[in-house]
Amino acid sequence: MRRVLAFVSVVSALALLPAGSAAAAPDRFTFFGSGYGHGLGMSQWGSYGLALDGWKHPEILTHFYSGTRLREAQEVPATLRIGLVQGRDRVRLEAVAGPVDLRAGGRKVGDTIATIPAGETWTVRVQAGRYRVSDATGAQVGDLVGDAATNLFAVFEPKGARVRVPEAAHTYARGSIEFNLYDCGAACAMRLILVIDPERYLYGLAEVPSTWPMEALKAQAIAARTYALRKAASGQHRPGCNCALYASSYDQVYAGWDKEAGLDGKRWVRAVDQTAGTTVTSKGELIQAFYMSSSGGFTEDNENVWGGTPIGYLRGVCDPGDYTAANPSATWQVTLSAPELTKALGLGIGTVTGFAAIDRGVSGRIVQATVRGESGTATISGGALRSALGLRDDRVWINRNRLVVGPIRDKYDAMNCAPGLALSRQVAVAGGKRQVFEDATIYHSDATGARALDGPVLEVYLDNGGPGGSLGFPTSDVRKHPNGNLRASFERGVITCRPNGTCSVS
Repeated sequence: MRRVLAFVSVVSALALLPAGSAAAAPDRFTFFGSGYGHGLGMSQWGSYGLALDGWKHPEILTHFYSGTRLREAQEVPATLRIGLVQGRDRVRLEAVAGPVDLRAGGRKVGDTIATIPAGETWTVRVQAGRYRVSDATGAQVGDLVGDAATNLFAVFEPKGARVRVPEAAHTYARGSIEFNLYDCGAACAMRLILVIDPERYLYGLAEVPSTWPMEALKAQAIAARTYALRKAASGQHRPGCNCALYASSYDQVYAGWDKEAGLDGKRWVRAVDQTAGTTVTSKGELIQAFYMSSSGGFTEDNENVWGGTPIGYLRGVCDPGDYTAANPSATWQVTLSAPELTKALGLGIGTVTGFAAIDRGVSGRIVQATVRGESGTATISGGALRSALGLRDDRVWINRNRLVVGPIRDKYDAMNCAPGLALSRQVAVAGGKRQVFEDATIYHSDATGARALDGPVLEVYLDNGGPGGSLGFPTSDVRKHPNGNLRASFERGVITCRPNGTCSVS
């Protein structure tokens, strides 16, 4: 499959290149894309669409993570360390709905050095390698405290309070916040780590809207729990954040109380509670539960995204739920002028004139491509191309529209992507549409709907003029009968192909 795709990609790419000296290089490049993200694992919009179609969360998860099982987590840490902010010289703390204690050296009540009254915003600064606490008026509270070896803590949960940290852009109601001083050269930097129970951590994850179908929320909760516990098992003191997970898209987007208190937040909390402790495993071990916003209709093999050894549960699969009306990234396009493209890529090969030797993965994502310029060529990975151009995904076709949309896309998804990658754009034919794929051609008209033809039946149909010929549009797919005959019906006839290779039109 991979070698076939690479060959098709090269042929398609060569069509973009100047045909000798008479052909001018394109002055604009349009990237016809689908999807948003790295393409590995579970598609969030795909999960949404599958849930709307009646799929339950175990089906969703085991579809995207091939050959896996759901099971209760075996080893769960008492707390997770979540990196909220790093590299600061000051942070503000706003006490909400109750007082917030600041404690030096530990989380015990006896370590309390000051208490932020409800409704007030205090500031913690770095000064002389220690913490300086200032009240709402800016006046210093007490002496300088702590140092690089003695942490400061903000404790709020036992009192029912919340703390808003503007530098993190969120409010927190669960766990406690640990302050660290680090990189203490000429001056120290400050970071904040939320220390929290793993299930309560999940309450604050803001990866998908809480209004989504409940089965999609449950799938997200289990994937997120699996991702977090797998990360924590590798260590909770990562350089830079001194945490197990960042509170951003570096790992998982964490919004704390703002998620729980947001629109339909209780639905999300319910999804977490109803799946409590459930994880995704392969061969008894927690998987790397990667996920992304939108697959564009097909996920990718892990080695084609980040290299390395193939992982059995991170195989590319058809994503028939992704093409949902609500998904803003199901299809998209970006157009850049040749100078804009050249500047963005910065490859030092002169003005870009085209792309060649495009190697694609099983999903159609670009693994690697050759970029041609006026003064040379350069090789670029799909990920680097995506990053340099700010594209949502590297599942793109360049100056060729291969997007699968509308009724033909619905048919394609219903066939679990069996026709393979698109080899043409959708074209108008005899009052309907046609799109050619690797292993089939799908025809659509309002009168007959979308039908797929392949093999000898397709050959005979084309020999008879296709939809503009005597048979009209197909009214069925190609079906194999018990006697081995292949047959498809049309508006004005039937094609039958026998096992001996003979075909007839009636």
